Amino acid sequence: MARRWNPYEAAFEANIRHLNVPCVVVDECRRAVSDEGSLKNPDFLVYPKMGKNLVVEVKGKLAKDSYGRRPWENWVTTDDLSALVRWQQMFGPGFVAALVFVYAEESQDFPLPANSDTGFPFRGLVYRFWAVALDDYVAHLRSRGMAWKAVAMAREAFRARVRPLNEWLPMSESAAPKMAGLSPRRKVRGSR
Repeated sequence: MARRWNPYEAAFEANIRHLNVPCVVVDECRRAVSDEGSLKNPDFLVYPKMGKNLVVEVKGKLAKDSYGRRPWENWVTTDDLSALVRWQQMFGPGFVAALVFVYAEESQDFPLPANSDTGFPFRGLVYRFWAVALDDYVAHLRSRGMAWKAVAMAREAFRARVRPLNEWLPMSESAAPKMAGLSPRRKVRGSR
């Protein structure tokens, strides 16, 4: 079961269930054991109707900094990446490991209509879900410091490769072709 105290994982699970996409919430209390030793579990296994299944690691971030700008924070720990690489290898070609960045922000006093890109309201906040393939992420890493054991993508590289989570969840034949290329180079709304 996901750590219910983690609001980003809870929002991700609520959003996936709202979209009626089958998923498995992975028990994070116990690490998996493999031939190579202890292994950090992914957060979710997601099974869209079309396209590849996803091994998901959820990373929650605040959407805006103290100045109201979107900094596109995307750092992760090296332990997260090492584990995802191993899970992707173990699950095989039917799965793609993905980092899902869940950005939270305060609800607006006068929100836009529900059919616009307003995000997913959950427990008093609005969440937006963006995903990047593990292989694409790893190919564009930079260190955030050895002491932190954390890495990130440069913001411009991240913004060029990250896609809305809904594009990763094709639930019909007409949506499936979007998944053909896992990392299209497209401008993210609001990017410069």
